[in-house]
Amino acid sequence: MKDVKIRIKSLGAVANSEIDLRPLMIFMGESGLGKSYVAFLAHYVYIVLSTGRLEHLFDAYNFKEILEDVKDGDTFLSIPAREIFDWINKDAISYIGYLIGHDTFSGEVEIEWPIDDETFEFTYTEEMAGLNNEESVIYHIQSNNFTYNVLSDRTIADPSIFATLIRAELSEAVLGIINPSEYILPPSRGSLMELNERPAFRSGMYEEFFNLKAALVRPSRIKKTEDQILDAILQKINNGKLTQADSEITYTTLDGVPMPLTAAASSVKELAPFTMMLNKFNLERISILFEEPEAHLHPERQQHVADSIAYAVAKGSHIQITTHSDYLIKRLNLLIRLFLLTEHSTPVRIKNVLEESGICKESFIDPKNIGAYLLVRNGDGSSRVEKFDIIGEGMIPFNTFHKTIENEFTLTSMLDDLFDE
Repeated sequence: MKDVKIRIKSLGAVANSEIDLRPLMIFMGESGLGKSYVAFLAHYVYIVLSTGRLEHLFDAYNFKEILEDVKDGDTFLSIPAREIFDWINKDAISYIGYLIGHDTFSGEVEIEWPIDDETFEFTYTEEMAGLNNEESVIYHIQSNNFTYNVLSDRTIADPSIFATLIRAELSEAVLGIINPSEYILPPSRGSLMELNERPAFRSGMYEEFFNLKAALVRPSRIKKTEDQILDAILQKINNGKLTQADSEITYTTLDGVPMPLTAAASSVKELAPFTMMLNKFNLERISILFEEPEAHLHPERQQHVADSIAYAVAKGSHIQITTHSDYLIKRLNLLIRLFLLTEHSTPVRIKNVLEESGICKESFIDPKNIGAYLLVRNGDGSSRVEKFDIIGEGMIPFNTFHKTIENEFTLTSMLDDLFDE
């Protein structure tokens, strides 16, 4: 992916910070410092690239008037790139407010896109197509690099056409693909898996989660090719397998005992949407905001979740996570080191390590694909985002856990001394 830099002047408690978007984004730190807000902001880039949100950019445009006298070959509209990017920066704050159910949420951010064009230009052309003497006119709206084709001149004034073209320009520039998809896995997702009817939510993140639930039970137009490696990883995570028939989800243990998802362990329910997403969707085209993937999981299961995250990223997925789990981070570090080891060790030695650990080489993760950040409290009560040098360190540092571990050792030592008296 191309570099996308996000500068934060103010966002909740976070001030005067910046992040660089990578396929796997990891946000750590104490509670209340703004990890989720920064993760939402990173995920917002994929909202722009995946949804129709850009249509609102054109709310003030009268396309019927703009196109009224347009002729074949006319460049009828030029929009400064700065105007579009300024709108996106403001909309990012509105979107985060929607996710958290805060209508008056405020902030100031700047997203720097890898776009060199100073303007987005739109040109109108016509083309005859069809059998001889039965031709019809095809109307084209062309942007800098893409063309949108329509069959009726009555639809060319639709703002969604222009939003789609700009979205394609940005997505191609950032990801090298168009039409990616994005999904959100919020906290407390496990309990929501039991609900069939959509409650009235104030927080938009739960509205988005129910949209995901609907997508998961919707029949696929194209059946995904079976992935035996992914199946094996997910079976380790769930200690069983999830299947779906119509809108019913069934969990089957490794012993072959089936049960409805509602009867499964909380860890299975918590991970069910993630498991089903990886099984159903094209991993090369999805972005997932995954809040605290370690929730309700035994440390060994957390390790397997790290394997699945790394596997999805290696396949082309983009994932943003918030976490308090040293088990998750340690496992990701192990997968980074295994990747780096391929440059320094023989395949036979690496194979021995994999056989001993049960890790698959497809879960190795290139540190260049990771952006890891620690949120730190400032003296004035605000917070800042600090970037870890993963490439230089060869791992994700454990700064966020050091103080807690040191305090635990100190207290244990004090108690040992008291027992020895």
